[in-house]
Amino acid sequence: MCLVTNALILYLYPLLHSQTRLMVATLSEIAAVDDIQFLASQQFKAKSKELAGLSAHGLVNGDQKCFSFATETFTGDVGFAVVETTDDAVIIDRLDELLPEIVACKKEKNLSVLFVAVVNIVELKGTLLLCGPSELSMAKAAFPD
Repeated sequence: MCLVTNALILYLYPLLHSQTRLMVATLSEIAAVDDIQFLASQQFKAKSKELAGLSAHGLVNGDQKCFSFATETFTGDVGFAVVETTDDAVIIDRLDELLPEIVACKKEKNLSVLFVAVVNIVELKGTLLLCGPSELSMAKAAFPD
């Protein structure tokens, strides 16, 4: 049950399937868990504490995917990393050490651009960290508002 609540942020997750809700309800009854939301929040607090202790390298590379694109306006490799946390300020406050790591990782993996999104899973908001003009240009094109 902890795996399900951890992965899906329980009822806050917008794509939570009704069968998953039923599974969580059944498992919580079997495990005698009275407050599923409290259990999920405690798991995410623990995960956020662990994330705060990771190195910049660990944060930038921990949940990173790379994609290759060839379009009329762009050809290259795009890296996208996500840091999900309940306390995004703790991660964003480390910008001075994260930006050089993003640049180093981009160079090491020979990526055209590399984005790191810091997502607050409680407030359902994200901050996109940009390490250069290529990232800024692509982010503005993708998110014009």
